[in-house]
Amino acid sequence: MDRAVRRRAAAVLLPHRPVQEVRHRSPRTWDEFKTAAEKVEQKDKNARLASMPKSDPALLAALAWQAGGKWFDTEGDAWKPAVDDPASNKVAAYWDGLIKDDLVQSYTAYSPEETKARTSGKTLSFLGASWSAGGMQTAMPDQKGKWAAEPMPNWGTAASGNYGGTSYGVLKGSEHADAAAEFITWLTTNKAGVEARLADLDSPSSALPANPEMREVAAARFDTAYLNGQNLYALASEQVDTIVPGWTWGPNQMDVYTAIQDETAKSGFTRGIEAGQQKAESGIAERGLKLAQ
Repeated sequence: MDRAVRRRAAAVLLPHRPVQEVRHRSPRTWDEFKTAAEKVEQKDKNARLASMPKSDPALLAALAWQAGGKWFDTEGDAWKPAVDDPASNKVAAYWDGLIKDDLVQSYTAYSPEETKARTSGKTLSFLGASWSAGGMQTAMPDQKGKWAAEPMPNWGTAASGNYGGTSYGVLKGSEHADAAAEFITWLTTNKAGVEARLADLDSPSSALPANPEMREVAAARFDTAYLNGQNLYALASEQVDTIVPGWTWGPNQMDVYTAIQDETAKSGFTRGIEAGQQKAESGIAERGLKLAQ
C-alpha cells in the first residue's frame, strides 16, 4: 500500500425511543445495560433490549477493544496474538451470559429477521457506529424520528473501540497513483467532496470523517430528521476521542474473524475467541512470519 486515508467509526448505541418507557435514560455501563435488559424482558416477554449477532466478529472486536483487549501486538520482529486475552474473555462471557439468560436476542447481523425485530418493537436498540444511522434510514425508513444515538455503555470508564470504517488506498505501482491519491484527498478533506458523498438520498452516508474540519461539513449536510434532529456527528466525534489506544490489526485478521464466526455460531463467544487465537497463531506461522514465544 502506497497511501491511505481512513474514516473513523467509534461504536455507539442507537436506542429505540420506547426504551425510555423502561428507563429514564439509556444505560451508561454494561452493568446498567444488563439491568435494563432484565427490565425489558420483565415488561414484555416478546421484546428484548438488544440483539448481539454471532455473525459479526468485527462488532465483537470493537467491544473487546473498548474493554482494553489487544488482539495483536508485536515483540521485536515477531507477532504476538492475544485474541483470547482477559479483557476479551470478559466481553465474550458477558454476552454469552445475556444470551443464555434470554435477555438479548442473537439475530444474524443485517438480516431481514433482525430488521423486522427492530421495526416491530421486538428489539429496542442497535449496537452500531456512526455509519449505522445511514443504513437504518435505508433499511427502516418508516422508523423516522423513533431512534436516537447514545454512547456505547462502558465498563466504568469512558472508552470506545473502533467498529468498521472505510479506508481508501492506492497500491504501490499503480499507473495513476498520484491522481488517485489526489482524488482521495479531495473526497475526504474537501468540502465539496464530503458534500458529494452525502448527496445520495437513496443511500445516505453517516460515516464520520477522520478529518475534524470535515465533520462540521458532514453534520451540516446530513439529514438529522431520522434521529429527531440529533447531531450524530457531535456525539460520534466525542466517542472517537475515547477510543482506547494501542490496538493493532493482525496480518491474518480476516481469517481470525472467520474462525471466530464459525465457532461462535456453534459454541458461543468464549469458544469463538479461543478459536480465533488458535487461528491467529497458526496463520502467522503459515505465512512464514515470526510468532513470539
